[in-house]
Amino acid sequence: MNNSVYRTLINKCGVKDGDRIVVALSGGADSVTLLNVLLEIKKELTGLEIFAAHVNHNLRGEESQRDEDFVRELCKEKGVELFVYSAYVSTLAKERGQSIELCAREVRYEFFSELAESLKAKVATAHTLSDAEETMLYNICRGTTLHGLCSIPYVRDYIIRPLLDVSREQVEDNNLSYVQDSTNFDEDMCKRNKLRLSVIPQLKIVNEGFDSNFYRLREDLLLLDDFMKESINSALEDAKCEFGYNAKVLSKLHPALRRYALMSIIKKAGASAENTHIILCENILSSGGAVELPSGFTAICTQGVFRIKQKADSDLDLCLKLCADTEFTYNGKKYSIEKVDLRDKVYKKLASCCISCDKINDDVCIRTRLEGDTFTIPNRKVTKPLRKLQNEMKIPKEVRSASLVIADGTTVLWAEHIGASLQGKCERDTKEGILIRIEADV
Repeated sequence: MNNSVYRTLINKCGVKDGDRIVVALSGGADSVTLLNVLLEIKKELTGLEIFAAHVNHNLRGEESQRDEDFVRELCKEKGVELFVYSAYVSTLAKERGQSIELCAREVRYEFFSELAESLKAKVATAHTLSDAEETMLYNICRGTTLHGLCSIPYVRDYIIRPLLDVSREQVEDNNLSYVQDSTNFDEDMCKRNKLRLSVIPQLKIVNEGFDSNFYRLREDLLLLDDFMKESINSALEDAKCEFGYNAKVLSKLHPALRRYALMSIIKKAGASAENTHIILCENILSSGGAVELPSGFTAICTQGVFRIKQKADSDLDLCLKLCADTEFTYNGKKYSIEKVDLRDKVYKKLASCCISCDKINDDVCIRTRLEGDTFTIPNRKVTKPLRKLQNEMKIPKEVRSASLVIADGTTVLWAEHIGASLQGKCERDTKEGILIRIEADV
């Protein structure tokens, strides 16, 4: 087993000489085995440092304290530095309005994240091949994509999982001392317990080679998943446009690639989606419309552009007196207002993001769009309602309402996504200008 874990650690988890690893040590068979195997592998890797971390959730009374005491004694025996965090999860879950299972998970990973950052280490969890089987079946039951069928990844951010190619039966064959969580045998405790205790044993009756067959299937799925991820990069590059992605280009992709592309767009926006959401998103590529996604996000397709919108503070009105050398944030973006000497700048590069100081008076402000705002196009000298001009330029509705303008009354001197108007633009003999810089996703 040690050789298998070593290969996984190096080839799939990316561990190298000099790395630091914190073992998430519950005291159960899996995590005790992981600690022992990594201490053996430590002899093979120069400078590898091993630590341990234990979270006491205080959910099982004396049993929880027993686990902590066992872990402390084990680490003392092995000479491993241990970090312990105690949290009363039952109380905390009520305060957060979460299920106990979700709260316990968040508490663990918040602690692991802090340790990873302070120790500049990876955190190794003891998920096994058997855990991956349970996760795949659970994902199938609730609805999933090809990526979800791949189950638990070997690496996620600072988390590594060196035991993913080892079954629970192999772990228990080591005959190491460990503690047992009594809730693991309660089918009503969680859905995963039912899969572990009832479903998977039945599958092994159908074919005793279930573990090895699952391992080979998962290897194929991971290769296919990697191939699809690489393929969508060029597809998304072709589809990218100013305010999102060209719906027609996305529609012409092979259905499998199209679904991966949609999932990638959604994830890049910080949203999440299940298979049903992806299918609905496919439908609106041709018909237009919107799909509500979890956590306050919406997928929108209008004017041939597919994009993801998040509910934000864009409905809040903003109005500030225009002052040079100031910064402020609005709707997740940072705006910087700076006075510049145009004699030291290249005029053409500043034309769209700079207005002349000669055009500014005490009434000029930077604000959200108002009814009646007008914009005069510099080259054509045509004045139009700003709302109509934004529509003609196919600026999405939610982007228009969240865009700022610099205006004197209802006369717009500069508009976000458009630039300077005839009234605000810098002339060739303009000496000073106001430069507007925008940094997104603050």
